[in-house]
Amino acid sequence: MRWTGSTGSYMIFRASPRPRSSGNDLHGSADPFRPSGRTAMSTMHAPRKRFWEVAVAVAILAAIVAAAAWARIYDTRSQYNRGVANFERGRYLEAVVDFDQALRLEPDAAHIYSIRGSAKSILGRYREAISDYNQALRLEPDTAYFYANRAAARSSLGQHREAIADYDQALRLASDDVYNYVNRGVMKSNLGQHREAIADYDQALRLEPDNVYAYVSRGRAKSSLGEYEEAFADFDQALRLEPDNAYIYTSRGNIKFDLDQIQEAFADYDQAVRLEADNGFSYFARAYARADLGQYAEAVFDYDQALRLQPYFVGVYINRAQARIELGQFRKAIADYDQAVRLQPESAYVYFNRGLAKAEIGLSREAVADLKAALELAREAGDSDLITSIEGKIEELEQE
Repeated sequence: MRWTGSTGSYMIFRASPRPRSSGNDLHGSADPFRPSGRTAMSTMHAPRKRFWEVAVAVAILAAIVAAAAWARIYDTRSQYNRGVANFERGRYLEAVVDFDQALRLEPDAAHIYSIRGSAKSILGRYREAISDYNQALRLEPDTAYFYANRAAARSSLGQHREAIADYDQALRLASDDVYNYVNRGVMKSNLGQHREAIADYDQALRLEPDNVYAYVSRGRAKSSLGEYEEAFADFDQALRLEPDNAYIYTSRGNIKFDLDQIQEAFADYDQAVRLEADNGFSYFARAYARADLGQYAEAVFDYDQALRLQPYFVGVYINRAQARIELGQFRKAIADYDQAVRLQPESAYVYFNRGLAKAEIGLSREAVADLKAALELAREAGDSDLITSIEGKIEELEQE
């Protein structure tokens, strides 16, 4: 199972005891005297009768044990399958609940920990996701995609070096996995190691010359090095291979946006929406361009569409809140931040922005509480710039 994280990378989503009987139970008493006549015959029949009683009892017990085991297996599979169905429908909270139930029944099922981790990652609960991947790896330390999934969660927390180490492990176990080269390259680009990233993309293309995601990622890395002509050549090649791939248009639009070519970026995002009208990321990207063009009401409309398709997409709530603030809709913005906090309670920026919105409508006490929560999270993350901004705003509000 592969999935797309905030970095744009592609990720990949038994016995029973045997009852024993004693020798005495099967062969009767160890009496040294042998009776004779009728008495002897009745004595010899007695242990044979007892043997069959024991055999029947053992068979019944085995049937009960087997029935219980199969019932547990059935219940586990039922919960797991329901979780997978919810996951595939985008109902990630419900999927997590289903996987919780499955793991209570089968606590050593590594693959269930892994997919629960993927659901939590999509919900923005990255630390919990990493804990699930850790457990999966404890149970099955030689499964490559567990490392790849943990790497994706780590990258979302900005732990790019740790993510690279996980991709190294995944590639040690599966050296021909194209997507692990692509994703490791993305992590290297996030650290500014664009040349090393390009080497990973080149290797991915050697393994799979028609992989559009390798071309797109290499194009992004080249643009970061200022090699725009070569970058757009990679995007052109990707579009020749898959002209109806919305992701390519979205990615090329991002490069144009970074070059301040907002109208051209908007055109790419618009094409992505036309090609894939059920993709929340395409609406999200177009909304971002609309907001930059000052089209805040239209941006809110696109954010609404993104959330209709992907209701747990935290970034949409945050950006829609910002657009609503520009429209003077502070209480609606705060409601969006409330939802973002529920989905991603470990984000300092969400608390910080909600605090600023509350301060704008005179809710100073509540604003300070949010800012202090943001400050604690920023200190945990070691974000010195954000710490300075938060401390300044708290001091300002407390002096009012």
